[in-house]
Amino acid sequence: MSRIFLAYLATWNKFDIASMPAEKLTHVCYAFANICDSQVVLAPSLARGSEQLAQFEDKFKQLQTLKLQNAELKIMISIGGWGAEGFSDAALNQQSRQEFARSAVQFMCERQLDGIDLDWEYPSNAMAGIKARTEDKGNFSLLLEEVRQALDRQSDLECRQGSARYQLSIAAGAGQYYLDGVEIERVAQTCDFINLMTYDFYNGWATKAGHHANLYCSSLDPTGDSVDSAVQLFIDHGVSPAKLVLGCPLYGRSLKGVGRAGLGALGQAGSNAAPGFHKIMTELLPSNRFVRHWDEAAQAPWLFDGDEFISYEDCESIERKGRYAKQLNLAGVMFWELSDDHHYALLNALHDGFYS
Repeated sequence: MSRIFLAYLATWNKFDIASMPAEKLTHVCYAFANICDSQVVLAPSLARGSEQLAQFEDKFKQLQTLKLQNAELKIMISIGGWGAEGFSDAALNQQSRQEFARSAVQFMCERQLDGIDLDWEYPSNAMAGIKARTEDKGNFSLLLEEVRQALDRQSDLECRQGSARYQLSIAAGAGQYYLDGVEIERVAQTCDFINLMTYDFYNGWATKAGHHANLYCSSLDPTGDSVDSAVQLFIDHGVSPAKLVLGCPLYGRSLKGVGRAGLGALGQAGSNAAPGFHKIMTELLPSNRFVRHWDEAAQAPWLFDGDEFISYEDCESIERKGRYAKQLNLAGVMFWELSDDHHYALLNALHDGFYS
């Protein structure tokens, strides 16, 4: 498989699909489809025939027009997401797994897509408030294998060969907590690639000002999480670098009440927010409230106004991640999510780093 440059695109954000630089992308994951009674559906809360559901469906037609710019572009449906229910039940037994795989492939074919991306956050783990069972660990492998077999049968039926065969990927949490709940070597063998969510190290529950997507550990947080430690963790657990797609956030994580110390200081619990890069560039930085700082050890920027701390990705940090992924011969890079970018500045910087 050629190197991957993948964009996630959220269903709920307004976005001009026609403006996307399709020539720079290899994959687009449209997020999210949902699960209802072990079947893949687009939006179970919307009435059949409603105007909003029709708008969702129209997005798939718009995405297909991108292939006029790039005939090799793969458009995939991402199923699940944070707080998405239904995975544990769908994976529970052979009948439910077969029904899920059948409906997922049908969903894909009806919309002329090129593959399926499963975003179960997370097998065996109820942190997102969804149902979790200890059996999820083995059942996740079985579910993926059922989907893999269904995709391969469909590829054979359509005489698809080589890179034209239908693809299967997952989004994976970037820590030991994720690996504890899955059979990662078996999972990696089944998937074409793994989208590693190397961000949210300091997230919406953080009470300390820390980097949420730092390439390396900060000197102020030497035992904390980092992109590099997550990648090495997966490699140490038997995942080939050629299966790993490095994730980058196009949004920041903020915390108020930090005080004069800035990075590394405690803040106000519950004051967290997640400003997109577009908002950072068009509202926060032009306000002249914030000063940009650079953490050389972490290879990550942060903003501070004396009270509010913002960890974010900018062109300098994301370009270095592209070079890092290239140097380690990873499968590729991806980002969540495209509508948060500002004039595709981060996309272009990541592309320059990865393909330079």
